[in-house]
Amino acid sequence: MRNLFLTAALGLSLAATAQSNADLVELVRSDLRTEKQAIVLANLGLTEQQSAAFTPVYDQYSAAMKTVWDKKIQLIKDYAGAYSSMTDETAKSLLSRSNALEKEVMNLRGSYEKKMMKVLPATTVARWSQIEGRLGKLMDLQIAEEIPLMPAKK
Repeated sequence: MRNLFLTAALGLSLAATAQSNADLVELVRSDLRTEKQAIVLANLGLTEQQSAAFTPVYDQYSAAMKTVWDKKIQLIKDYAGAYSSMTDETAKSLLSRSNALEKEVMNLRGSYEKKMMKVLPATTVARWSQIEGRLGKLMDLQIAEEIPLMPAKK
């Protein structure tokens, strides 16, 4: 799991300057998705049959989450670009986008919980949701450590 955090940290720090390193960022994202899936699968304890049913749905979920992460990375870039000349209007826009992304993640997870309940027991889907939530919080914590607070207005 430590490798996941290191990969996430590298990916996020690279994402802030990714304009000239787009290929490297995509490689890091790919590694992060692979490691995350391995962590999820290792902690779900699925049978072979369950795994065969779960994996395609999880792959769809991961692809959908990639678009959310792309938006998060763009938000971080926009924040970094506006940091030294932050206005109230820009701060409001960034805050609104950040809140919308949080809602998007929750809605997306909720919609995939329903899809997964068609192929897995509810207890397993709940366990998956817990694992996803914890991994998401850990990645958000890593991001929070790297990004300075909004500049105070005097």
